[in-house]
Amino acid sequence: MTLILCLDDENGMMFNHRRQSRDRVLIAELLSHVDDGRLYISPYSAPLFPAEAKNVTVAENPCAAADDHAYAFVEDTDPAPHWSRVSEIILYRWNRLYPADVTFTQDMTDFHLIETSEFVGSSHDQITKEIWKK
Repeated sequence: MTLILCLDDENGMMFNHRRQSRDRVLIAELLSHVDDGRLYISPYSAPLFPAEAKNVTVAENPCAAADDHAYAFVEDTDPAPHWSRVSEIILYRWNRLYPADVTFTQDMTDFHLIETSEFVGSSHDQITKEIWKK
């Protein structure tokens, strides 16, 4: 499974039960990357995605629902119980420090950074995309 996350400079994911930030260009880039693959998202994340995105499936726990060849976009679900199934990670970094009370804490020592790119978002001057593989 490919895990997709949005993180701040200290791996923060959420603050006070809500996402730290949102960006429509990031969502379009994410969908372009997934292409024809199956993307699982939570009901919480569903409003970020266009209704016409045919390859997006809403699931209570995206990591549990995704098979080994699918993508799981996680904002409000802990990926830890499914960590052994993760073969690739796509990190979108906000390049800012936001308040956070939920952080991504998984050990990524088995993963290697294979690609980094940057783009301008709708709400951020710079978003960094990192692709990590086992």
